[in-house]
Amino acid sequence: MKASDANSQKTAIVIGATGIIGRAITAALAKDGKWKVIALSRSGAAVPGADQAISVDLFDPESARRQLLPVAGITHLFFAAYQPQPTLAEEVAPNRALLVNAIESLEAAGSSLQHVTLVTGAKYYGVHLGSSPSPAREEQSRHLGSNFQYAQEDYLRSRTDAMWRWTHLVSTHLTGFATGNPMNLALSISVYASIIRELGLCLYFPGSQAAFDAMTQIVDADQVGQAAVWSAMSEAANGEVFNISNGDPTRWSQLWPEIAAYFGVQAGGPRPLPLASIMLEHSELWRRMAEKHSFNYSDFAGLVDWKFLEFVFSIKYDIVLALGKIRRAGFTQHPDTMSGFRKRFDEYITHGILPKVQLR
Repeated sequence: MKASDANSQKTAIVIGATGIIGRAITAALAKDGKWKVIALSRSGAAVPGADQAISVDLFDPESARRQLLPVAGITHLFFAAYQPQPTLAEEVAPNRALLVNAIESLEAAGSSLQHVTLVTGAKYYGVHLGSSPSPAREEQSRHLGSNFQYAQEDYLRSRTDAMWRWTHLVSTHLTGFATGNPMNLALSISVYASIIRELGLCLYFPGSQAAFDAMTQIVDADQVGQAAVWSAMSEAANGEVFNISNGDPTRWSQLWPEIAAYFGVQAGGPRPLPLASIMLEHSELWRRMAEKHSFNYSDFAGLVDWKFLEFVFSIKYDIVLALGKIRRAGFTQHPDTMSGFRKRFDEYITHGILPKVQLR
């Protein structure tokens, strides 16, 4: 890219902008200061850092083209949307359609796209199916069975006719800030710890000893957002798949005492619990906590997906992504995982979503 192009303002559209990753990409673009940012979501809700927020139904291509005509000056697309379905096979078609319709609707509207950044997760390596090669490397073979991420990447690869280039970022377990997203690791853990604190109990790890000791990796949404901006501007990122994580593999056995210390409770070891059934019993307690501690998010049922947290804490095998490729390409940030958790806990308390504790 020429220096004159790098210094001119670019126009980005963030698909799935109200989610954890979408919000972080929007914030990273705004912080960079060289972008006009358009936040796209089903709701059209405002997103901090975005110059404009729009509601578009990407499942309706004709409608999407009409809705995107007013923003046809888009130069860069960041895709962080996801449509869950009952089965892995059923996820493929709608999630591919979201990406295809976003790109082709912009093209039909006259946008001169330069780059598309796709952000997905470690299911790319089949970690949801069981133990997989660790550390996972970008060049390893795909797993057997349905995976919508493969369909999305294959579409990007197939567009050899396009003027735009693409990058695919594959992330690990995610921490970040967002509401209305119950599959949220930092918020889920902090709600669980807040209830334990209110009840005066010990903060046991609600999974097995094997899960407690398994090596894992966390990525903060800010890390993903900054990597996404880097990928859009780096020639070395064109046509590449990169793993993205904080960079410091860890274990829940190492993180758990520090999490307990943040919330001022005693740390306990593994004690498997059926969170999906047990935690729903505490809806009324959460409502009373909201009144007692004056925080403003009492909708306990929609706050956390306890099945998601139960699944994360049941993983008995290592999940580690190799990071050499993205570092060699030029993205070398290496944030600390526990610092990221503390930052997110602080945010949820500051925004009145969690009861206050002594912030550390």
